[in-house]
Amino acid sequence: MLITSMASGSSGNATLVCSDNTCVIVDMGISVRKTQAALESKGVNPKMIAGAFITHGHSDHASGVHSFRRSFHIPVYGTYETSDIYVEQRGGYGAYQEMGVELDNFIKEGEEIEIGDLTIEAVRVSHDARHPVSYFIHNGNKKVSVITDLGESNPLLEKRVAECNAIMIEANHDPTMLDGGPYPELLKRRIKGARGHLSNLQTARILRRAVNEETPVLLAHLSKVNNTPQLAIQAVHAAMRESGLKNERLHALAPYNDLREIRI
Repeated sequence: MLITSMASGSSGNATLVCSDNTCVIVDMGISVRKTQAALESKGVNPKMIAGAFITHGHSDHASGVHSFRRSFHIPVYGTYETSDIYVEQRGGYGAYQEMGVELDNFIKEGEEIEIGDLTIEAVRVSHDARHPVSYFIHNGNKKVSVITDLGESNPLLEKRVAECNAIMIEANHDPTMLDGGPYPELLKRRIKGARGHLSNLQTARILRRAVNEETPVLLAHLSKVNNTPQLAIQAVHAAMRESGLKNERLHALAPYNDLREIRI
């Protein structure tokens, strides 16, 4: 299996996951042009994509869905509460400040959907959006995760992470950088809250409990302002060393065009 970032961070998120026979995309927060260029750099024709799975309706995860769906006629999956139908029924953006997403199929948390030779499961996460989820994707005995935008962990999520052969997970901010940085206090509290974003330390604690020394990990959704790849990696390495672990297959995605990939 292949898991590769096409974009990661507050400017846009999109992740490609492929088996030998089937490819899906998780989130579509970048333009069709950028998506097509990223796919072609990996030797994937956009028409080969079997489906797109949206974690939630914030624009950095969903702004490109409409154009991509229209251009390539690819079915889009997400929770009902993420759909444009639901958001319209609830009177638009509201307090959540998220867009309604044009979905072709609804997926429920805990439900498994089979597309080609891939099986996709949605697991609920804590974030300030309407019914946000992460996705766990497996092919045979191989499983990968795509986990971004959550303020705290939960037992089911960590159980699923521990089952993975490769992990992409958010490490959004360094708390010291966030506290001393330029963001207004209201935004800082949102980011640090239970429905905000994981800090490097929170992610490190999840991984320390869930992975072994051979598990490849991509740290994703790093803040341009409040984090660096070096700080994120240092935090995770330090936490794992406390448990007697040393993982050399740990990488952090830069918060711009970083097309790093994992193959398992």
